[in-house]
Amino acid sequence: MAHFGITVIIFFLSLTFARIKSSFSSQVYVVYMGSKKNYSSDEFLRQNYQILTPIHGGCMEKAIASHVYSYNNGFSGFAAKLTEEQALKLAELPEVVSVFPNQKRTLHTTHSWDFMGLNMDAEKEISGFSTKNQENVIIGFIDTGIWPESPSFSDEGMPTVPSRWRGKCQAGESFTSSTCNKKVIGARYYMNGFEAEKKMVEESQVKPSRNIEFKSPRDSSGHGSHTASTAAGRFVYDMNYDGLAIGAARGGAPIARIAIYKACWDFGCYDADLLAAFNDAIEDGVDIISLSLGPESPQGDYFNDAISIGSFHAMRSGISVVSSVGNAGTSGSATNLAPWMFTVAASSTDREFVSNIRLGNGENLMGVSLNTHQMNSSVQTIDASEVNAGYFTPYQSSYCLESSLNTTKARGKVLVCRHSSSSSESRLEKSLVVKKAGAVGMILLNEREDGVAIPFIIPAASIGSEAGDKPDIMAPGLNILAAWSPAAKKVKFNIISGTSMSCPHVTGLVALIKAVYPDWSPAAIKSAVMTTATILNKNHRAITADPLGKKANPFAYGSGFPDPARMLNPGLIYDTQPSDYKNFLCSIGYDNKSLQQITGDSSQCSKPASSASDLNYPSITVPNLKDSISITRTVTNVGKSNSVYEAVVYPPRGVNVTVIPKFLVFTSYGQKINFTVNFRVDKSVKNYVFGSLSWKSKEIRVTSPLVVGIASSRIGMI
Repeated sequence: MAHFGITVIIFFLSLTFARIKSSFSSQVYVVYMGSKKNYSSDEFLRQNYQILTPIHGGCMEKAIASHVYSYNNGFSGFAAKLTEEQALKLAELPEVVSVFPNQKRTLHTTHSWDFMGLNMDAEKEISGFSTKNQENVIIGFIDTGIWPESPSFSDEGMPTVPSRWRGKCQAGESFTSSTCNKKVIGARYYMNGFEAEKKMVEESQVKPSRNIEFKSPRDSSGHGSHTASTAAGRFVYDMNYDGLAIGAARGGAPIARIAIYKACWDFGCYDADLLAAFNDAIEDGVDIISLSLGPESPQGDYFNDAISIGSFHAMRSGISVVSSVGNAGTSGSATNLAPWMFTVAASSTDREFVSNIRLGNGENLMGVSLNTHQMNSSVQTIDASEVNAGYFTPYQSSYCLESSLNTTKARGKVLVCRHSSSSSESRLEKSLVVKKAGAVGMILLNEREDGVAIPFIIPAASIGSEAGDKPDIMAPGLNILAAWSPAAKKVKFNIISGTSMSCPHVTGLVALIKAVYPDWSPAAIKSAVMTTATILNKNHRAITADPLGKKANPFAYGSGFPDPARMLNPGLIYDTQPSDYKNFLCSIGYDNKSLQQITGDSSQCSKPASSASDLNYPSITVPNLKDSISITRTVTNVGKSNSVYEAVVYPPRGVNVTVIPKFLVFTSYGQKINFTVNFRVDKSVKNYVFGSLSWKSKEIRVTSPLVVGIASSRIGMI
């Protein structure tokens, strides 16, 4: 008992010291103060110091030393190094909306435009519409920077930079103020938040990365160059990856302007830097912000989240924000969910990088890889579980873990290795483990079944596990070829996969709509893409959720797959103004004080508050239907002045749906008409059920997904 008592005391003391250390050790926090304040930069900086001084015992010098960033362009706030106790004190101040740690966000790591049906003539025009005005559309990319010498970013033949542009070309390592051109018109970088976190990582003796880093807008990883060229790269006529996917490639808006905001580094993308990037992008005059990154799921409160905060104030300035949904791929794992953003999932295209595997019995299996390696002779194939080494079990060696393979048994053979569904497990590293063991090839049984091609270092291919036993909208995201950074890999172009790659596809589409309709709001542009999307694939069959053919639903594809041929003539749009988002915030629990701080005006929440489902969104979701509910929407005519639309409903299973009125009759362009959708439970069903509502005229179909969760099934909201 005495020994147990000592153990308890030691454990208690350990907890006490941990709490003391947490209370007195500093880290970077973001202090969000709502809408932009009417101060000059110097005045606002002095106000930041005045706020910080009391929590530093009245010492101005300590307040100044703790300060990291000031934000006062599209929104107001600052970042500072604080203890947890100091952060809690700041959160109590009446002028502060929220205080949250400087969290790390992760990057959501061509022919695809032809696959989407985006056909342009030699003058970069879409049939029936003039998109030349894209030269006046400025896209800001918050990412890992850019490799400006890539042919994808050439400014040959481009006109002068729009006079409204207020950005700059920030010099740094291997990047001068003259590196920008008429294509890449601005570039900045942000690393105060990153460096603070990096220092703490190094102090904790975590081994730092050896990757090259440029303290400048120059891209050292390739990710930023890839996303920028996918959305807005120039025509490149000899693009390929090591001889694969040879041909011409382009971005979706090849003569749109690019502005770079490098806020992502080898350790990740930190909130303090991301908000600094948003702050400058809003002031610089971009039309669109594209960011292929996000938080870990589940996502928290909107105004404790840097991306939600930045995108909200960008939207209020008329800027469309396009983001990726994340790569987890599991139920409820979507991120970047604020309704004022455009969130994109990933799909496959008709391009595959196939490696054929011929078995000894004559059977052929088709796998995927980015290999140019070949095997010209027959080699014995053996399951990696049969070559376990040392203390490793056959089960462990079946996954070809580091040091798990017996080199004597593996030498000269092709190993069959398993790859788990964990997104953290590296397929490339497995091929290295196999090579070190002396094997000459690998067949990877991919439990994720994701169709992603990998550049293995030995002859190898990935196949589905079954063959081995004998993610508001979606866009192409698998095996996308685009510009790359030679600093990361000695290639000019690379093929990678993920929602990082799907996000810039939608960014390119948004840029084209902005070129044709420069006065449209971010919500109107999003509506045009969503309501004209298709839920059929290129073979006119239902979109599937996996390679086995399971039918997908709106939780996987949102509104569907974009149709560039239809999006420039949507007929009707669901427009949402900043005032509508105020009602939405009231509906989810924000009070008058918080609302006024966020918006900077005298907004009041109405009583009773409206339902969150009443936000004028291009889809309708009812998460907890108990008996019946009525949802209101407003559509704006952007088609022919005199037009008539009829409601066509495909109700979710077990739900009765009626629309009033059944016909919408328009007599002028820009006319708005309200309608009501009534939902009533007919019978109890498990899980969410799905349907659609379309407004159909002679020439146009405007479609919204219907998503309903019935309360009796006790599924709640996810």
